[in-house]
Amino acid sequence: MSNNKLIGTIAGNRYSIGYLAVCAVLLLWAVGDATLVDHEDGSFAAVIPLLATAPVSMAALALPDGWTAGLFVASAVGAVVNAWLISKMVGAKRRSTVSA
Repeated sequence: MSNNKLIGTIAGNRYSIGYLAVCAVLLLWAVGDATLVDHEDGSFAAVIPLLATAPVSMAALALPDGWTAGLFVASAVGAVVNAWLISKMVGAKRRSTVSA
């Protein structure tokens, strides 16, 4: 599968592009909170992108403790997989609507 076809499959419609945009904003917010804001106690900023990209990103719970970058990697992978699923569902819905 060529790169253009893969990108077209992942971000092939406005719904999956919108989902990826929301996930990117959430990830940027979490990274900004983790690096720019000084917390005396723990911050739950990394949890929001994990919830937005569930269920795929929940594999991050199996990662070793203390690996903060893993939470962001899991969120990014979850966003791409979920965008691909959204794109496939929209395509299936369009095909069923046209054939009906």
